[in-house]
Amino acid sequence: MRKSIFALVTALAVLAAGGVAYAANVYSVTGNATPAGKGTAKKPVPKTLKFGLAVKDSNPANRGTPIKTFAIGAEGLVTYPEAFPTCTFSQANSEKVSGKCSKAKVGTGLVQNIVGPGTSPTTKLFCNLKLALYNISGSGKNGGLAIRLDGDPPAPTSESSKAIGCPTPIHLSIRAAYKATKIGGVTSDELRFSVPPDLLHPSGLDNTVRNVTATISKKGKKKIAGKSRKVGFYSGIGCKGKTRDIRATFTAEDGAKGTDTSTFKC
Repeated sequence: MRKSIFALVTALAVLAAGGVAYAANVYSVTGNATPAGKGTAKKPVPKTLKFGLAVKDSNPANRGTPIKTFAIGAEGLVTYPEAFPTCTFSQANSEKVSGKCSKAKVGTGLVQNIVGPGTSPTTKLFCNLKLALYNISGSGKNGGLAIRLDGDPPAPTSESSKAIGCPTPIHLSIRAAYKATKIGGVTSDELRFSVPPDLLHPSGLDNTVRNVTATISKKGKKKIAGKSRKVGFYSGIGCKGKTRDIRATFTAEDGAKGTDTSTFKC
């Protein structure tokens, strides 16, 4: 990976020798998929999926603690990466995304980070990054994404700001993979990824992804059971009732896990 995110703020690592104790992370996930419709494996319903993730400390004065791994999926929503163009992870992870990835882009969003020295959980610096999601090759039958993050100085000065900006330039991708699982008792594809060490602890500091919003909306065609069907990158193939569960699992560096689930119309 390239230069650490917050090289300009390395000096913060010596602050607050005594420190303030962290409390506990609080997690949340939200989502929605349109249009409505359960779908089946033979007749999937193409979906536009919107989701949000949030991490904070139970004490609002503190930053949340860094999260090493994330997993997110929705009941009865599966992916059809083979129906869409791909590019390689290295092409999506270059200093400037390769033009070969233009047709492989399947989603967009915003990632808001918060950073500070581990000895001072009340110290807060902000880094908002533009999010782009690329369908990448070589990720197995369930597919995978390059989670592309981009931002340049100046950094936001307010926690409520959604303006793109960071103390130092960030232009890189995180590799993510889809895994088949069960959510709400229904076959689903779950996106899983790990935050690289130099993003977890840039220049020895603690970095937490505090808020993510993303939209994945891509439509194509795939032959299913001998017939050409319209599919989305995400498509519905079933749900048990009138609502779908969307579930996110967060794993902190010490191995402690937290999960949150919410629902939206099936």
